[in-house]
Amino acid sequence: MKLIACSGGPDSMALLDMERKTGGGLFVCHVNYRKRPTADRDEAIVRQYCETHGLGLAVLYPHYEGGNFQAWARDVRYDFFCRQAHLQGIGKILVAHQQDDLLETYVFQRERHMRCDWYGLRYRSWRQDLVIERPLLGWRKQELEDYCRQNHVSYGVDESNLTDVYARNRIRHGMKKEERPALLREISMANRRLLAKQRRATAFFAVHPAADLFSQEDGPELLETWIWRQTGMHLSGRQTRELFRQLQKDCVAEVKGWLVERHGLLLHMAPVKDLEYQEVVIETQEQLTRYQGVQAAGKTIERFSVTPADYPLCIRSVKPKDAICLRWGTKKLSRYFIDKKISRIDRLKWKVIANREGRVIFMPGIGCDKDHFDSGEVHWFSFQPWKKEL
Repeated sequence: MKLIACSGGPDSMALLDMERKTGGGLFVCHVNYRKRPTADRDEAIVRQYCETHGLGLAVLYPHYEGGNFQAWARDVRYDFFCRQAHLQGIGKILVAHQQDDLLETYVFQRERHMRCDWYGLRYRSWRQDLVIERPLLGWRKQELEDYCRQNHVSYGVDESNLTDVYARNRIRHGMKKEERPALLREISMANRRLLAKQRRATAFFAVHPAADLFSQEDGPELLETWIWRQTGMHLSGRQTRELFRQLQKDCVAEVKGWLVERHGLLLHMAPVKDLEYQEVVIETQEQLTRYQGVQAAGKTIERFSVTPADYPLCIRSVKPKDAICLRWGTKKLSRYFIDKKISRIDRLKWKVIANREGRVIFMPGIGCDKDHFDSGEVHWFSFQPWKKEL
């Protein structure tokens, strides 16, 4: 069973017809943005084809609220395709990108000096847990239009593609036929270089601590690849070089909403939004037992007890002046971080438990204070970093 993304244009109608003729189950998805006068016509073309051949169809009518239309539209339709695939129990989505789309994407990337995890378009990619395939990358658009005419397959023409309003249209209309072979070779070479860089990074990080990259001639390239693997985002050459310069020594730098830290031989990254101060108020013992990380048994250093007078408890991020009163004296939590060489990013993920008076009664790594080892109901707290949903 396959899901076909079908706009009603010649590319997707040709793909739909080809796949139907090969046999096997098909389910069709169409998105009608109602942004142009012929949008309903294209929907009607898809509906008629599905009715004629007994194919299941789902149609989405999204509401556009502003911003970059093309980026919004891409997210809307792929989210829709994925939802429908899950509902239908389908693991593969076919989209009708063809060779013209491949070339336009590459020229678009090249003009903007974009760093990518692939140049042009991949034949196969993934979104959520689903496979996205592009079977028509070897076909030119004109060939697909010819296919539709020869096989009596109706299709609509999106008139917005005839203007140069969008950058991709400008690229498409300015591309000469004789340029295509050279561009295809260039894409192939660019992806071979990219794969070689990724293999080099894989081999390097398999045997070296991440911070060893700063002693390598291709250190900036290794750093950019490391960041991409952690975050899925690519930095520009200028951003990579500046970050590489800053991380020559232990420090924390911010880039594109992420904190990057060099801590000795290690590199750490985390989204800034996940490192903000957080707290959860625990009103009852029942709530405490349900809290992530609280267990009915564990190691001695994870043990703490509470009495009714301690509630409400507050499980929260560490504050700068926090301290815990131990049997041999008071210890500042900041001192513990220094002594244990805890990275700054990890410090921001740390949690403590404070009682109703604001007194820290438990700190992962240190344990409980002198009054909360065996004075009431006993629990064990296994440290879990803050999650996005908290």
